Amino acid sequence: MTYCNRAVLLGTAGILLALCTLALYVGICTPTWWEMAVDKKAPKGALHPPNPEIPQPPSPSTQHVFQNAAVCSDSDVCSRVGRDIFTRGGHVVDAAIATMFCLGLTNMQSMGIGGGFIMNLYLREQQKAYTLDAREISASAAFESMHLHNPKTTIEGPLSLGTPGELMGYWEAHQRFGRLPWRDLVAPAIKVCEQGFPISRHMEDSTKINPRIQYDPMLRSLLFNETTGTFRRMGSIVRPTKLCETLRMVAENGGSDLYNGTLADLFVEDLKELGSIITREDLQAYRVKWSDSIPIKMNGDIMYIIPPPGSGLLLGFIMKILKGYHFTPENIATKNETIRTYHRIIEAFKWTYGKRTEIGDPDFVDISQLVKDLTSDEYAENIRVKIEDTFTSQEPKDYGGNFHISEDHGTAHISLLAPNGDAISVTSSVNFYFGCGNMGNRTGIIFNSGMDDFSSPGLKNYFGLPGSPPNYIRPRKRALSSMSPTIVVGTDGNVKLVIGAAGGTKITTAVAMATMRILWFGQDVKEAVDAPRFHHQLIPMWVDYEYGTQDYLVDGLEELGHKMNRYNYRGSIICAIKRNDTAIYGNADFRKEGDVFGF
Repeated sequence: MTYCNRAVLLGTAGILLALCTLALYVGICTPTWWEMAVDKKAPKGALHPPNPEIPQPPSPSTQHVFQNAAVCSDSDVCSRVGRDIFTRGGHVVDAAIATMFCLGLTNMQSMGIGGGFIMNLYLREQQKAYTLDAREISASAAFESMHLHNPKTTIEGPLSLGTPGELMGYWEAHQRFGRLPWRDLVAPAIKVCEQGFPISRHMEDSTKINPRIQYDPMLRSLLFNETTGTFRRMGSIVRPTKLCETLRMVAENGGSDLYNGTLADLFVEDLKELGSIITREDLQAYRVKWSDSIPIKMNGDIMYIIPPPGSGLLLGFIMKILKGYHFTPENIATKNETIRTYHRIIEAFKWTYGKRTEIGDPDFVDISQLVKDLTSDEYAENIRVKIEDTFTSQEPKDYGGNFHISEDHGTAHISLLAPNGDAISVTSSVNFYFGCGNMGNRTGIIFNSGMDDFSSPGLKNYFGLPGSPPNYIRPRKRALSSMSPTIVVGTDGNVKLVIGAAGGTKITTAVAMATMRILWFGQDVKEAVDAPRFHHQLIPMWVDYEYGTQDYLVDGLEELGHKMNRYNYRGSIICAIKRNDTAIYGNADFRKEGDVFGF
């Protein structure tokens, strides 16, 4: 470890590689903690390396400081695009759209115009926040038991597709708030597309997670090396020519073209060729959904969360339960205090995920009482007093959990803060990596696998629990999502924090933990994002935690009855922007190759 850390300090990649290779050969060097956090080849069985006894050094990511505006995304190229839109006088919506068009290329494994998003938008002048739900919707021909004959059809093949909402969401947001011409927002992505862009480490990893994409002719031509018989490596240049053509059509004809124009004709042909049940009528009937974001009072601040079927309600409930402890930096200052604090947080996670199975699309399920309960201070306090500092139950029913939680997967998050104080936190997804694993031959659009976010009667998870009835499939319904784009505002109306994450079911707990660290534990943005994460979703009944969590903490939680499971993959990826009276601070999670740009 010493040699590795010295190499990092020297800042020379070649020296780092040479020293670590030599040291590993002689058995005296282990990967740095941030390498362990993204290592997918860690040995099974005994933990190697063991949990550290001392805090780990900071990751290589940078905490950026600006005075006027900031854009944080999973791609430095795309964050720069958003920053440039701000410098041209664009609205925060303009900057978000341009950034997302770009990310649909550089991060096509996670998001794109074949998927959907949820946006949390704060307008400083109005001191009000709005939610734009542009997630996928099930087809009109979808039905409750459509996946029972083969559960794999939820995540691969033609039955896994939902009607995409991404592009209509961009278009509707621009129609309502856009300041710059539409084509100017698509132009940077067209340039990136035509010039080509390098495969990122995350994209390369995603090809290994979803190797089925090698059987799709379009994706194979982009990402597979026929000479070596393997997927192309990080750094290889990708030029998706059909998608470039589609973007040029979108720039010229507008975002509605995918739903009722020339592009729709091509897209419908792609859908038919795949065997999808989505029709032209489904595209024409697609509507985004605008609503007010939900304000949660948080010790003087206001946290704006998104309504169901997103998971903002769950994030708010976690914070409401825990605010009764009046956490301060002192609560993580000693080993015993840290163990007790983490135990309390984990118990709040468990109680909250017990409620997750009651959430569904409010257009189909009456969840008005649930919303009332989970936004109630009194209800949260009643839960908090049930948390025992010396005990945890292993029974999901003790926390209200009777159904398993559908896992969601590939996502990307963008956080933006504009010069005028407006802000956007937006999370986008095609669900699994590269969606259903197919790309349209005519449009170059990667099809989502959004139907996997629904539950199905009769399908049980590994632990024998059935899916959640409020989340059963209905025609033209939105599925439950873990997305939790969040904005925290001070009493003066100024934004204090713009935060959100990618990472499936781990999104909500990751955002909650980072928010606590910034608002309650006195940590800066980089400290909060770097910190090793832990997660509990009630089922399975164990705490997932990252390498970097100190040994005493793991042991202490085990002594309280928690089962501990260290995972060796990225988990959640946070983009966070904090503002105080001095400056704007931004950090893109080291767990992915993002960055922050601003001025």
